[in-house]
Amino acid sequence: MGIFEQIKNAFSKGDEDFEDKEVVAEAATPVPTTPEPLADAAELYTVQSGDTLWRIADRVYGDGEKYMSIFEANSEVLGSPDAVLPGQELTIPSQG
Repeated sequence: MGIFEQIKNAFSKGDEDFEDKEVVAEAATPVPTTPEPLADAAELYTVQSGDTLWRIADRVYGDGEKYMSIFEANSEVLGSPDAVLPGQELTIPSQG
């Protein structure tokens, strides 16, 4: 018995035919190749020593002037745009 017959027998059960399994696998519902983007994708950022919302916005968005979007997304945690503390976890909203 050759290696291919051994593999076929190892994956076959009873009177099932190995080729039938391949046909069933091909008939399965295809998975979409392009995933839908998340509308409100956001990430978490842990504030580091020396960080300001401006610096975070500049690093994340490439534009420090977008710091208010970070503040608005975290207004329940931050009392002021100037009051960020190391260790705070901030939600960084997507700018899509």
